[in-house]
Amino acid sequence: MTTELLGRDRELADLLGRLDDALHGAPQLVICSGEAGVGKTRLVAELAARARRAGVRTLWARALELPDTPPFWLWHQALGTSAPAPGADRVALFDGFAADLDGAKSGVLLVVDDIHWADEPSLQALLYVVRALRERRIMVCANECAGTESSGWATIKPELLREPVAGSLLLRGLSPADSAHCLRIEAGRELPDRLTGEAFDMTAGNPFYLRELGRSLRGSTDDALRLPTSLREVVRGRMAPRSTPTQELLRAASILGERFTIAVAARLVERSIPDCLAAVDEAIEAGLLAPGDEPGAVRFTHALVRATLLDGLSLQQRVVLHQRAALAIEELYPDAVESNSAALAWHWANAAVGGAHEPAVRWARRAADVAARELAFEEAVRLYGLALTHAADIDPIDRGGLLLQRAAASVRAGDLTSARSDCVAAQAVARAVDSAQHRRVAAVLLAEAALVLEPIGDRSWDRDIADACAEALAVDTRPESASPPVEVLPESLRARLLARATEAAVYLGRLDGVDESSRAALESAVRCDDPAVLAAALRARQLACSGPEHRDEHRVLADRMIEAGERARDPSVEMWGRLWRIDALWEQGELGEITGELSCLGWCSERTGGPMSRWHLLVARAALAQAHAEFDDAIDLAGQAHALAAKLGHPAGEGAYRALLAVVGHHRGHRREALTAPGAPVRGEVRNLLFAALGTAFPMVDSGLVAEAEPLYRSLGPPQKWSIPPYFRLNVLVVGGACAAALGIVDDVDYFREQLRPYRDMHVTGGGGNAHYLGPVLLWLGKFAAALHDPDTARIELDAAAQTARTIGASGFAVEADCELAEFLLSHGATVEAVTLAKKSLPQSISLGMRPWAQRLRAVATHEISCAALTPREHEVAELVARGLTNHEIADALVLSDRTAQNHVQHILTKLGFAKRSQIAAWVSSSQ
Repeated sequence: MTTELLGRDRELADLLGRLDDALHGAPQLVICSGEAGVGKTRLVAELAARARRAGVRTLWARALELPDTPPFWLWHQALGTSAPAPGADRVALFDGFAADLDGAKSGVLLVVDDIHWADEPSLQALLYVVRALRERRIMVCANECAGTESSGWATIKPELLREPVAGSLLLRGLSPADSAHCLRIEAGRELPDRLTGEAFDMTAGNPFYLRELGRSLRGSTDDALRLPTSLREVVRGRMAPRSTPTQELLRAASILGERFTIAVAARLVERSIPDCLAAVDEAIEAGLLAPGDEPGAVRFTHALVRATLLDGLSLQQRVVLHQRAALAIEELYPDAVESNSAALAWHWANAAVGGAHEPAVRWARRAADVAARELAFEEAVRLYGLALTHAADIDPIDRGGLLLQRAAASVRAGDLTSARSDCVAAQAVARAVDSAQHRRVAAVLLAEAALVLEPIGDRSWDRDIADACAEALAVDTRPESASPPVEVLPESLRARLLARATEAAVYLGRLDGVDESSRAALESAVRCDDPAVLAAALRARQLACSGPEHRDEHRVLADRMIEAGERARDPSVEMWGRLWRIDALWEQGELGEITGELSCLGWCSERTGGPMSRWHLLVARAALAQAHAEFDDAIDLAGQAHALAAKLGHPAGEGAYRALLAVVGHHRGHRREALTAPGAPVRGEVRNLLFAALGTAFPMVDSGLVAEAEPLYRSLGPPQKWSIPPYFRLNVLVVGGACAAALGIVDDVDYFREQLRPYRDMHVTGGGGNAHYLGPVLLWLGKFAAALHDPDTARIELDAAAQTARTIGASGFAVEADCELAEFLLSHGATVEAVTLAKKSLPQSISLGMRPWAQRLRAVATHEISCAALTPREHEVAELVARGLTNHEIADALVLSDRTAQNHVQHILTKLGFAKRSQIAAWVSSSQ
């Protein structure tokens, strides 16, 4: 038997070099590809052995070609993890995998064999972990069989290879010399060159093929022996000497997958377990089977062995064997039907060719439910699809329910497009029901189809949801034959439809009537006394009144939502209440309270699960970091949130990310991409309709590109006619006003100022999960007052804004307000006060990395203060003012009249552009 690694010196050196890079902080992902039997497993086994000898923590996982592979099977093998708890968070689960993988100081090597058979949840977790490798001392080495891949691997592999840490290694056959050496070792004797050359030509140096040929030559002296023409012929040749019971057992067991239990295999051939043990021993001795990882289990030694045996079964034989397998599993493992549900679904689905569709549907649905509970949403989608494949003859309403179950799983898996298609199909099923006795259940199906998807800010998507809700609500009051109109939907379902219709209307900008519809949904939900229905109605009401004019109701709604979540013990409901409470705190600028509330939000997010709950938490944390001028942290958190949203295809993620980058850029300087308008898909989204133009014009005017910004701003028309979503009102008013001020459009600036005045004691945030912070409203009112040449108001409001920002810990906006005020003072002749303020704020702007503002403050701080206009006597008076003397005391000291002393002080104030005696004192102090 060949135990040494033959002919792989170059490939092994390559892998060892990559491992060395990983151990020095450059993580690696290597995908080894090659045909079956080319020696991929043997190569990585040698790599793993070398790594272990070097003290590297080495983990091994092997994907199996099984119909019932448990979700996250690779990670359970490698890390010994158990199934996630019900309600767990997928992101937290993936983070846990990454943390467990990164536990060794000496570095980690993770080997994944036969990754092409891996379950999709395991692959999604691997992609997440690889993206989080960064500078970790980790190498992942995965083997794939070229030309053989699951749909999950076909999807994930290109994404993995796009990662910077990824590389590939192609394994080809052995050289002629190494092939001859391998063949002679297996044959146990010398062989003529003619025969080894013929073997190389036939096998192309495939080591598995060579070993099998070598075994067939053992004990033979006939050098003219005819060689098999294919690998499958090799396997069939290996089977020929085996006893009939052994051949029957192996052929039957091939339908069970790569590994199987002897107990189930015995049922397939209708023999007892003791009668089968001799056949199993014979197969193990022949190298066709190997002992499994668990007692009573065995596995095929190579996928080619099983594939060859399976190919030899007729369709009739397969149907019979699959049915026997399903019945055997049900009877042998009655207490483990949940864990075996995927296997039962597979066997009943294959047996359904004979007409047994009902058990195929039942078990596939049950297995899908289990997969969804274990967060394996991609697997749940596949299994619901398997159920639908065999559901042609079941009740149409039941089929529609299956479609909606698959749609819900697709939403959790982030495949919104597929979810939408299934909802449309379920609606078609409901509309096709003509029977009066099924009208109510059809109406319920139609309503539930309208509720699977949520509005996301895409016009076409949200219009479909609005239309679906309208249709379901219309059915609710349609007359039944000659009867008067009656409600056919339960009130709880009607309340949820009203709530969802309200949400869609708000996102579409159809604001007329949302106050009434949200109130009606809430009143109906209260009557239902169902926490989940109440939560849906509260969400609609919060969105309908998300504008700043409803600020008094915001905290009330937040408290009610939190209470509903606590009552239902549903962290996903409580999470929304926490988000709304944070929004209410933003409106009042209570940043310190937000820090504490984020801990509660994190608790809810962790227990809610799914990428969207994680997205909300990351966005909230990014906004707070940005408000505190912790810009690097803000960008990092926002980047993580953006990656999650991009994976889901959720348009809100792009808008939130661009907005935060724009606000950070407002303080630190804008990136080049911020100066380019987003593409058409983003411009078409309702919630980004205004910000597609304003969100680009704002960075442009910040960067001095006023001429370039003007077409974008003017393309929106007069601001009086803008349709502003309520949750974006304050943002649009301040950003629009800033653009108008830079462009010198004073009428627009005046309009924005008047619109902002009712909210002067608030802060500029968005409603429904704030993604960024733009400072106190007073800051922008002060800027607009300055642009409108209202100096007294500008001075008061800018000074108040600086004090407010400094008090709440929004240091970046304190610097901004100081700078605006300093420039305003300078332009109005208060040079000394302007310079003093600029010098005071400049160090903080530098420490925060606020480069544009530091440049502006430095220009003020270095401005020359001219004191030549003061007469010698006025200099003397200024010195006495700085010492704190009154006008009368100055008159006594200089032997002047009180009136003359007063006139000198007033002349000094006028010449220096000051308004207070304290400013004279500060100027004298700074001049000494």
